[in-house]
Amino acid sequence: MLLKINKFLSSDDVSLIVKENFAIDDDEFLDETRLDKNVLLTGEIFKTDDSVTFSGKIEYTLADECARCLQEFDNRIETKFQAAVVQKEDMESDEVQMVITDGIIKMDDTIKQLIYLSLPMKSLCDKDCKGICPNCGANLNNEKCQCENSLTDSRFDKLKDLLK
Repeated sequence: MLLKINKFLSSDDVSLIVKENFAIDDDEFLDETRLDKNVLLTGEIFKTDDSVTFSGKIEYTLADECARCLQEFDNRIETKFQAAVVQKEDMESDEVQMVITDGIIKMDDTIKQLIYLSLPMKSLCDKDCKGICPNCGANLNNEKCQCENSLTDSRFDKLKDLLK
């Protein structure tokens, strides 16, 4: 995945709009993340007297499992980022860095790093997902549970008297 910006760097333009589709060809990475190989990179590169920065976002899809109902679904993720375009990577820097060599930025490692940082810890198939019944295990999105709704903790029986 190469992003060629040598014409932009030698021009008088201050910014460059970027919209690129990349295909990740690292099978081990794709298997580990359950990621679709196509990634969309959009954003803008800004040039000042002493620095070049990239402000953009990546969009990708991965096969995910809902944390509530345990159903598999395609999770579309967008993540925004800011990156410094540098000649040599500074290992002590906290910011995301894109290394440029002869007007070309190799995006492989940067894209993978951004994907790892943006992977959700807990995913939901829908914000209104009802989950599964803790008693019988029925998916409450697809069917009504046959369990009694009167499952209570006997320690709270005295509180029911307050509602009367």
